[in-house]
Amino acid sequence: MSDTSFIPSAFQWFYDIQASGMGIGFSGKEVVGMEGQSLIVYYSWTGNTASVAQELHAQTGFALERIEEAKPRPFGSIPMAAMGAWFHFKSDIKPLSISLETYDNLFLGIQVWAGNTTPAINAFLKRENFKNKKVWLFMTMADNVPSQKVMDSVRKRIEQKGGVVVETIGFTSKMLATVGAEERANQVLSPEMFREDLAAWLRKSQIIK
Repeated sequence: MSDTSFIPSAFQWFYDIQASGMGIGFSGKEVVGMEGQSLIVYYSWTGNTASVAQELHAQTGFALERIEEAKPRPFGSIPMAAMGAWFHFKSDIKPLSISLETYDNLFLGIQVWAGNTTPAINAFLKRENFKNKKVWLFMTMADNVPSQKVMDSVRKRIEQKGGVVVETIGFTSKMLATVGAEERANQVLSPEMFREDLAAWLRKSQIIK
């Protein structure tokens, strides 16, 4: 399901320019270092990874696509979620609304569960073709440092399918699957908590000025 439908018509021309990987992001930052078309694609259960993906979209204007499980995952099912990640299960995910074939650069957003990738991301990495694609990986996790194990696992699977992981970054977030909707909304990662770190990461890759 595409997340670009919220873009006001007055700003649609920004999106049209950014779909080709060039121009100015919604935040006003100039996008300078990308050749070809760029897509932000992510999976988010509780909203933390979605928050990062949406801020990434705001800073770059790149197209935004959400990976969704065919059967919505209920909140509170931590043991089942952890077991699915631990045993490398693959969940049934919906088809994307666009084809990755038209994109040269991917910004892949993932969560870390029990030190592993989620079933939805496992399914996505299994299904998609990454031939000749450059991938920037961003993750959210409860740990204070990004999981090298997870980064290596994702990198290996992408490289096995012809892609290359250029850069990675991680953001520490709270575990929100067991709290109520109101508390979850109040504790989800807010852009103010990571905006500058994200911008620095993009500048490191010469994506924005």
